[in-house]
Amino acid sequence: MKTVTGQPSCSIQATLDIVGDRWTLLILRDLFRGVRRFSAMQHDLGIARNMLADRLGRLVDAGVVAKEPYQHRPVRHDYVLTAKGLDLSNSLLALMAWGDRWCHDGDAPTVLVHADCGTPLEIATRCPGCDEPVSPTRIRSRSSRSDASLRDQAPPEGLSGHEVAAAATAFQQQPTNGGAL
Repeated sequence: MKTVTGQPSCSIQATLDIVGDRWTLLILRDLFRGVRRFSAMQHDLGIARNMLADRLGRLVDAGVVAKEPYQHRPVRHDYVLTAKGLDLSNSLLALMAWGDRWCHDGDAPTVLVHADCGTPLEIATRCPGCDEPVSPTRIRSRSSRSDASLRDQAPPEGLSGHEVAAAATAFQQQPTNGGAL
């Protein structure tokens, strides 16, 4: 579903429009692993040159990756993650953790560790308000930030208790599967 401006109304769809195919995710994985050169990515991934060029071009156009020249005759580039690209780290870590659990029976082929101390990393969703871990069944969604501001306003005068309760419920969507997406 698209909004009036032509942008997807769902953040997941908007993200998939940029990174939502197998090759793009594997290119991002390589970039996070420090593979920066076209030829090294092509060799590592076994991807056709035209497909790699297309996916890298899309990532550059989206501002996820930047090209930095490392040679001038002929011009060749390193591909580096921008701040926008670096923000995809948690998404890739979550996909990796899911694959470790459900595709490799919990036996991770690669373990990610903290560079400073070597401790294996964990993926966790925490509430910034109470610093508690939050399971997927305890996440709820709201339609927008403006709804949150409306919830904090006093109800109009003359509403019955039932009407106030119904309005409050509208701001606490509770999907039947217990999730928020």
